[in-house]
Amino acid sequence: MSGADDLRAARESRAGAADRATRPGLGDTVARMVNAAVYRASRRPVPAVPASIRPHTTMDRKMGPLGPDFPSAMRIANDRVDALGLSELRTPNGTVRYLDIGHGRPVLLVHGMFGGSDAALRQLGPLIPDGFRLIVPSRFGYLGSSLPAGATPARQADVFADLLDHLGIARAAVVAVSAGATAALQMAIRHRCRVSALVLLSPNVPGSHQDERGMPPSVARFLLGSDRLMWLLRHRFPERLARFVGVPGSRALSPADRARVAAELDGLFPVARRVDGVLFDAFVSNPAVNDCDLRRVIAPTLVVHARDDALMPSWAAVGLSERVLGSRLLVIEDGGHLMLGEHPEVDRTVKELLRSIQD
Repeated sequence: MSGADDLRAARESRAGAADRATRPGLGDTVARMVNAAVYRASRRPVPAVPASIRPHTTMDRKMGPLGPDFPSAMRIANDRVDALGLSELRTPNGTVRYLDIGHGRPVLLVHGMFGGSDAALRQLGPLIPDGFRLIVPSRFGYLGSSLPAGATPARQADVFADLLDHLGIARAAVVAVSAGATAALQMAIRHRCRVSALVLLSPNVPGSHQDERGMPPSVARFLLGSDRLMWLLRHRFPERLARFVGVPGSRALSPADRARVAAELDGLFPVARRVDGVLFDAFVSNPAVNDCDLRRVIAPTLVVHARDDALMPSWAAVGLSERVLGSRLLVIEDGGHLMLGEHPEVDRTVKELLRSIQD
């Protein structure tokens, strides 16, 4: 079968999967009709910048700290996002902003909570071997990507498939971290012929912990969407903010760990351009991992988890791996949700899986 035939078959499979998943429910049908009408009325595809002339952005240089005061810090944070030069695609499920970097076999990088394309490059880019093409979308509500009414991780997976269609890609490996795991799993479930391999790092995992309820959405938006408040926490209470992003309280940080944590805390900003996605993850996407039919995942799958991850329990990661037929589980002893420290076995195992993919 030719590449064109592969792509056509993938599109037909995606359309069938989306139709089966969205057929029930009047509310879903109305939302889909409205989204499609807006899409038809406003579709003006933005020309993609050829990968050969696009800069590698944050993967190619070390990012310095944000400014010493709030105004300069926000100016630098916003400039960093703008400097990414995100391309834009309008789909029936809204606008997705993304990066398309390099040449070779494609890998879809899926960021976690408080992320975006920048975070995916920062956290996942170093794990990808040379000779791969990186497709790096910002998920629903992050860095200018739409958050459509009735958004779900399944619809986010459909947007991923639309993006691959737009770029002429029939199949891609999917590498996801943290909260991005739910949409990545839905991609592997709904669009199985599109996913050549699946890697889940510190993934959002199913289990009873997903039933726990925290602060109300209105309070969460006020607290988590305020750049000024988060900046105050960043500088007055950095240890508490570090715990919030998954740094183990008992871990003695090396200089390299401290630099990594500082980069991750600075990478939260600007939170105002991420808060819609944060709330979607907290109240919709993360709990929805319990609804994923993991038995339908057929792609070669690697799950990597730290035993001392305080955000997602390791026992649930074991359960996820056991429910995905033929998956491999790699447990590291420490490092927390960010997998701090040196873990060459993670780097080696991810690279080996990606290099083993057959076109």
